[in-house]
Amino acid sequence: MIGQFSFSQNINNRSLNINDSDKLIRLPESFIIESEIDPDTYILGPSDKIGLSIMSNSHLTYILSVTPSGELWIPEIGIVEVSGLTIPEAEIKLQKYIQDEKYNTAEVLLILLNIRKFKVQINGAVVAPGFINVSAVDRLTDIIHRAGGLHKLADEEKIVIKRKNFNINCSLKSYQFNGDLANNPILKEGDVVNVPFLEPFSTQIERSTSHKKSLVLVTGFVMKPGGHQYLPGYTIQDYIALSGGITDLGSKKKVALYRNGEEIPIDLQLYPQPGDQIDIPANMKFRYLGNISILQTFTAVMSLYLTFVAATN
Repeated sequence: MIGQFSFSQNINNRSLNINDSDKLIRLPESFIIESEIDPDTYILGPSDKIGLSIMSNSHLTYILSVTPSGELWIPEIGIVEVSGLTIPEAEIKLQKYIQDEKYNTAEVLLILLNIRKFKVQINGAVVAPGFINVSAVDRLTDIIHRAGGLHKLADEEKIVIKRKNFNINCSLKSYQFNGDLANNPILKEGDVVNVPFLEPFSTQIERSTSHKKSLVLVTGFVMKPGGHQYLPGYTIQDYIALSGGITDLGSKKKVALYRNGEEIPIDLQLYPQPGDQIDIPANMKFRYLGNISILQTFTAVMSLYLTFVAATN
């Protein structure tokens, strides 16, 4: 038995008060959830934290975690597979097992104490595709947010969640418009989320996709020079925009792209590669006049002219 706990319960609302010699047991982090969890629909899985009460001649209480293999290990009683079951289904199975193995008149109460986390793969048109940590109450929009958000060329109306032997088609555009949760479902273990690119751009983006993590550098006369995460499908113009745009002293016509130390011919719609440097040089005015305003230049010229006129008179 894991600790000697006094265990008071209210079976109607399934609330637990657990203490060990008046010491508070601190459970893992809590989750912000959108509504009460329905025990008839919540599916148990690895790392779920469970409160188990066995009422027979003696009253036994446990705080247990579902193991990585999907089982509950009940000290001095045995191991029961619960992964994939709802809470009432697991409760019935546990009661039968405990009655068969140890206490033939036992009544069992099973309560969910905390929600598990797991990884779900998301690929395609998001800023940071890969494996993302989610909880058993997270929805499609949660994983997209944690993946950095939708790529600017994402097809938000044709998102597919691949789940075991079937697919779930989702439109975040429809969800945004009418709030239909069918287009923003809760994720489950084993799901794979695919966010496609818009069809006219998918071939070009496939060619420019890379797993390299080198930054795209933007230098010269932009508002915020620096490095940016490489994003397939983003053009030179996009990276300049991410840097705040070209300053009044920069030249849009003379933008240069350097790759492996060599300048290559460009246009502003070219897709850079990881490690490229985009350089915005000074414009003609700055090269000839420096950081002097037009008014200052005009004033200086007029001063010289008036000096010349006065000298000739």
